[in-house]
Amino acid sequence: MHVGLIAAFLILAVALTAGGLYLFASGLTARAGVCRPPLGLRLAGIEPGSQEWERAHRAAWPILFAGGVLGTAHGIALAATTLMDARISVPIVFIVSGVIVEAGLWLVAKGAGKASLK
Repeated sequence: MHVGLIAAFLILAVALTAGGLYLFASGLTARAGVCRPPLGLRLAGIEPGSQEWERAHRAAWPILFAGGVLGTAHGIALAATTLMDARISVPIVFIVSGVIVEAGLWLVAKGAGKASLK
């Protein structure tokens, strides 16, 4: 694999891992009831720290936590397969699936938070 491609994949691995850690930290702090910006969900019209904010995060914390674990695992797997000189398709699968998992679970968590307010 070309050195530039390896560097690009490793940068994407760091980005996926950072996104996963963000979701992980949001889930853990939401579980503990201490989630405040910049962590947590962006809910329009809801004041951070209010009862609605806490209720939304109590509903969404398992999804945020799971997204963090899976996103971080995708980032680590991407770095590992890149450094093992795997076929080009393997890192691409980890990139695509990692982005889908992180973005998808973020949207699901946001939906769970909104649904808990109704």
